Amino acid sequence: MNEVPDTAQHYIECDTESCRNFSEFYCNTCHQRFCDQCKQSHLEQNKEHDIVLYHERKRKLPSEKCRIHPTQDIDVYCKVCQDPLCSKRFDQDHSDHDKCDLETIYNDILQQCQKEITEIWKTVIPKAKDKVESMRNNAMKEIAKVRDSMTKRADELKMAVDSVLADNNKKLDDIENSVLNDLEEQQKETEGYIKYMEKITADYESKMPSIKNTKLIKFQLDFSLSTLKMPSKSEPKLPTFALGTLNEEEIAKQFGKIEIDLSETFELSSVTKVSEKTIKGKKLSLSHLSFLPPNKLWTSGDFGNLFQYDMEGNVLQEISNRMLSIQGYHTVTTEGELLYNNSSKNAVYKVTSDMSINKLIETGIWQPGAIYSSPINEHILVGMKRKREYKITRYNRKGRKLQDIQWDDKGHILYQSILYITENINGDICTSNWNAGQVVVVTASGEYRFSYAGQESQSGFHPYGICTNVLGHILVCNSYYSLFGSSVHLLDINGQFLTLLLTSDRCPSFPSGLCIDDQHNLWVGGLDSSTILVYKYLQKTN
Repeated sequence: MNEVPDTAQHYIECDTESCRNFSEFYCNTCHQRFCDQCKQSHLEQNKEHDIVLYHERKRKLPSEKCRIHPTQDIDVYCKVCQDPLCSKRFDQDHSDHDKCDLETIYNDILQQCQKEITEIWKTVIPKAKDKVESMRNNAMKEIAKVRDSMTKRADELKMAVDSVLADNNKKLDDIENSVLNDLEEQQKETEGYIKYMEKITADYESKMPSIKNTKLIKFQLDFSLSTLKMPSKSEPKLPTFALGTLNEEEIAKQFGKIEIDLSETFELSSVTKVSEKTIKGKKLSLSHLSFLPPNKLWTSGDFGNLFQYDMEGNVLQEISNRMLSIQGYHTVTTEGELLYNNSSKNAVYKVTSDMSINKLIETGIWQPGAIYSSPINEHILVGMKRKREYKITRYNRKGRKLQDIQWDDKGHILYQSILYITENINGDICTSNWNAGQVVVVTASGEYRFSYAGQESQSGFHPYGICTNVLGHILVCNSYYSLFGSSVHLLDINGQFLTLLLTSDRCPSFPSGLCIDDQHNLWVGGLDSSTILVYKYLQKTN
């Protein structure tokens, strides 16, 4: 019997000899096609056979010989060993195992594959087509916007040229009026001079005929031409047009240019553990992590000392410090220098690449805690405490104080504590306000934006380590005292909850240290663990 694929469009005939009717049914027992009439006859003779509609049929198991028993077909499936076998081999070597009919397994797999193929045709392919069409439409819209922007800019430049032309024409009109006025005055003087000369000439011409010859010899004019000076004529100062230089580069700068963003873009993906980094030596509390590109890491615990590790967990450097509270009191600058706070000395120290340590900032009566070095402008953000008061102070890279952030626009205090501090891609300052059980976010200028106090699905919210990513998402550890409350929350740039990125089963014990590496992976350390977990949760988009 020839198998007919599901996708076949031709007429399917009954397998009964001499019957050419349409085959609507199928016997899974003997693997034959039947029309309605032959089906009835077949069931009368084989009452226990399984007859179904043709499209619900089970495929006949393809014949395959056993390598150990070449005369035997492989027709059973050992559930324990998960291997297809012939009946003889199963009876000899697997008799104490459970088995099932291989044809059933074969058809289950085919059915699952068919479901997936159907899903591809029904969902995946249409979605792919829709996405391409959507991207095409969006691309056309964006390109049209660029064209409109260029046309608008060209119109603006044309208006600017027209405005300059109008100004120059007005100046030219003023010059023209002035020149014409001057020439009109000179014309009036010249006309008066001509009339005077015409009168004198007429007088003498009238006298000349009546003068006697004897007197004509002695006759002379009573004036000299040298005394009859013509009116002065000054040449008008006429304008010229000095051509400006048409520099295409300068015009292009003023007009604008076509650009395309070739930077990498990312989107959220499924969370996958990339690796585990076990810190060697005695067990440590990994309360804070600062990644040092490309392959080093600064860590600290609840006893103040700082350790630099390589990617294999080996200690490279150690710095003695006195910070007895759990908080993010160190950070790495864009130049790879370490900054850390010392609360007992009320100072911020800088550690250069050659491990020389210098005091950078003295904080006076305020005790420094959390610290963050901004990659945006290299400013240094320091969480400060004085008795029960808390604030954030901004310094420039040289340690000069620039700003204090302590109250909102209504005069209310912003912070009841500042355990960890970070900066978002839009300049927002994000802090873990542990005492209030909130993440507090303010703008770069210190204006209150929003707070986040966890999810009702969890028994409590105690925010510790906090960081942001390339998409402007805010990631924060919830290290609630209950192990089931341990998690990493993911918020968008406006503080809206997106998901629990990590739940308690994927977090280290009491998660607190949090940072993003140069490959955009998430590193998580805990208060009660010497192992750092590394997760991938973003993927590049085209």
